[in-house]
Amino acid sequence: MTLEIPECDVTKNPDSSLEAHHTNSPANAPADVTATTFRDLELGCLAARVAWSLWPDGKAG
Repeated sequence: MTLEIPECDVTKNPDSSLEAHHTNSPANAPADVTATTFRDLELGCLAARVAWSLWPDGKAG
């Protein structure tokens, strides 16, 4: 099964945790969202997508 979330690159770690990186993030950037279940990862990415659309330069306020 392939885990996919729009605008994110999803990685499954050896400990079964999941990480999502924004597609445009640098390769060495920390994960934007981490979770233990795919559903939690989806919800975290949804919240992150809202933040990315409000602050495209990554700076709030």
